[in-house]
Amino acid sequence: MNTAMNTAMETTTRRVRTAIAGRMQARRARRSLEREIAAYRTPAERLELDLILGRHTEEEIAEIDAILRNT
Repeated sequence: MNTAMNTAMETTTRRVRTAIAGRMQARRARRSLEREIAAYRTPAERLELDLILGRHTEEEIAEIDAILRNT
């Protein structure tokens, strides 16, 4: 392989690895958020969570809202 082709392949490989690492990190963060939300079990705790979320915009709580809809 020539040097330019080798460099292009290394760059592509690096981009793919970075993308995969980013997705893995996002999944870990999502699972962590799901566990944290699941800790709000009692009606009083759920009310507290609702009050907290009520202070934020729909855009800010979209991920949490999606998790709550699936539980």
